[in-house]
Amino acid sequence: MIEVVPASTRARGIQLMVAAAAVNLALHLAGFHKLFADNAEGIGALPQIVGTLYSVVYAFPTYVIWGQFAAVENEILKEFGALKDLILFSKALKENTRDPIARAVRAYARAVAESEWGNLSRGDTNERTDKLFITIISSVTEAKPKDDAERRAHEPLLQNANLASAHRDERLVLSAKRIPKTLLLFVTLIASTILFLLMFFPFHHLPLGLVAVALTVMLLFFAHFALTNLDNPFEGTWNVNSTPFADLAAKYH
Repeated sequence: MIEVVPASTRARGIQLMVAAAAVNLALHLAGFHKLFADNAEGIGALPQIVGTLYSVVYAFPTYVIWGQFAAVENEILKEFGALKDLILFSKALKENTRDPIARAVRAYARAVAESEWGNLSRGDTNERTDKLFITIISSVTEAKPKDDAERRAHEPLLQNANLASAHRDERLVLSAKRIPKTLLLFVTLIASTILFLLMFFPFHHLPLGLVAVALTVMLLFFAHFALTNLDNPFEGTWNVNSTPFADLAAKYH
């Protein structure tokens, strides 16, 4: 975890742990735990109930987000494969027919690697790459095979252009999806409720209470970090990368 969680996030988590333990210590010294000493069993049941609800509510968006994350990666590789095949299959065409296709694919791939990831992470439009992709489609559909051999080679190009278009559309749709703010707020509220109840639990041993509160804060904080970090597949610690498109622009001619 140390390697994948940024230092600033780890530092913030430690600060929250210390702050929560300090608040719990202050409440204990003020005698708040004595008010609930006779109801320890009932108060102890509440975090269990709320914790069960939290695990269910947290598991659902995590499962959906991870599935979306994996689907975006999959569509990237499929789109890359279709575009790579465009360049490879176009080698069967004469140079003056092939060059516009290869140039269009490389220009599009370069633009995706340079700018589209940032636009998608911010939810901006992708006018530049949209236009460049249209150029790819136009270069394929407007290619004029000169003989039977080129006509046979042109058919797979049309098929791969359609595949690339379908995978690009699916990638963009998946990339735009985010966890609903209401659901994220609900998950955060349940987590805060667990911590609130734990703060007033009448622990018989103060050190045990402080450790329990600190560990709970750590787990809830990093659970929230993982959920929000995975929600945007184009930025943060865990993200999909544009390496396939960068390789396509640099290595395939």
